[in-house]
Amino acid sequence: MTTIDFKAGRITYNEFHVNFNLPFSEQEDCLTEDLLQVEYENGYLIDLGWYSEYDETGKFILQLINNGNWKNPIYKKQSRDWEQLKKSLIKAIDMANAGIN
Repeated sequence: MTTIDFKAGRITYNEFHVNFNLPFSEQEDCLTEDLLQVEYENGYLIDLGWYSEYDETGKFILQLINNGNWKNPIYKKQSRDWEQLKKSLIKAIDMANAGIN
């Protein structure tokens, strides 16, 4: 995550230790539902987790939440590879910074 610019966001939780150069089966302990949270002063929150937890066949789920409304994410994407995850993160960051509803 060191290559990602979260702009005005403040990382409040970061346990993202997945290495995309290794198979997921070799790092199941890193595949948890709580990987990353980034908060923005305008009420937006980026949440990233792995579902199903500890299951190498799972996937990353990235959500952009507004004002604590977890039932209706503003933006939600799934991925299993770094390039797609990075694109989704950048889009969520841009949306949070712009305050898009």
